[in-house]
Amino acid sequence: MEQLCNEKINVMRLPREEIFLFPRNGDACEQYPSAEQPRAFKAWFEREGYILVRGAVSEKLCKAGVQAFQQEVLHDRKGFFERHASGRYERHVLTESGFMKYPIMNLQDLSEKKYPKFRKFALDLLTQKNIQRAIHILFDEPGRMVHTMYFDGNQTTWAHRDGHYIDSQQEGKMIGVWVAAEDIHPDAGRFFILPRSHRSAVPGELCDPNSTDYKLRMADFVRDGPLDCISPLLRRGDMLMWNSQIIHGSLPTADLRYSRRSFTAHYVPASHKFQWNVKEAASKRNVIINNTEVVLHRDEASWIGQLRNAVRDYLPGLYGVAVAWKKRGRTN
Repeated sequence: MEQLCNEKINVMRLPREEIFLFPRNGDACEQYPSAEQPRAFKAWFEREGYILVRGAVSEKLCKAGVQAFQQEVLHDRKGFFERHASGRYERHVLTESGFMKYPIMNLQDLSEKKYPKFRKFALDLLTQKNIQRAIHILFDEPGRMVHTMYFDGNQTTWAHRDGHYIDSQQEGKMIGVWVAAEDIHPDAGRFFILPRSHRSAVPGELCDPNSTDYKLRMADFVRDGPLDCISPLLRRGDMLMWNSQIIHGSLPTADLRYSRRSFTAHYVPASHKFQWNVKEAASKRNVIINNTEVVLHRDEASWIGQLRNAVRDYLPGLYGVAVAWKKRGRTN
């Protein structure tokens, strides 16, 4: 087991010279309050904007989720999946080591017929009782899961605040959840976070969050700003939770031989609506998994939406032709 200690990492690989495994508090190890201490747990989260929970999900369930992905999803080279980076449905792009580069978004919207095991294990994992308990402590009520993702390789996610894309109706009330589905190697492109950044403004950050200017301003703040950058050592089943206004992202991959398999979810209080800050409307459809409301996003309300989904799921070749034709029309 790798010893937990703060480290200084090669600046050429990272957004700043010093990346720490845990907050600098004068101690030789991390000291995150557990959910067994609910007041301390919540106080830490509200002060720092994030918290780490060791062993939140069983290794067995993590392994089952990864295995289902490899069996049903990874080798589906014709299928189209909603991607985090573009927000569009796209086929897999693989790294030179054969990992899926761009994460799949909204796992709850995957076809139950085509990907039954992966969808089931993913949603079961992200609604586990330990996650629900932690969410309940932080919200003082149950949570509603509004967004999910699965990472295989590392796309090197830019520094950002989730609240600039999606949030609770009350800004800053959404919570992100990231579960390591394997031991994340230090060279795989670990998750990084800036503690207390939920209370720090970044000059010019209110521009388009998908723009190059936004990404540059956030990167500059991570590299040159006054806050520490934390990149915890995460093992299979560990869970990182963060406030929607915390600045975070992923470090560059130093060794392409390593994956960073992980499941991500975003929760809002069950009594709150949620808002897409880059979309016109939020979905009102849902399913219940482990007594947790999970919001669906695929358009099933109209016959056009149902037809589009069916073509994408069962006639991916035809869907690919339509996408290519649409792109060609935009460029002409």
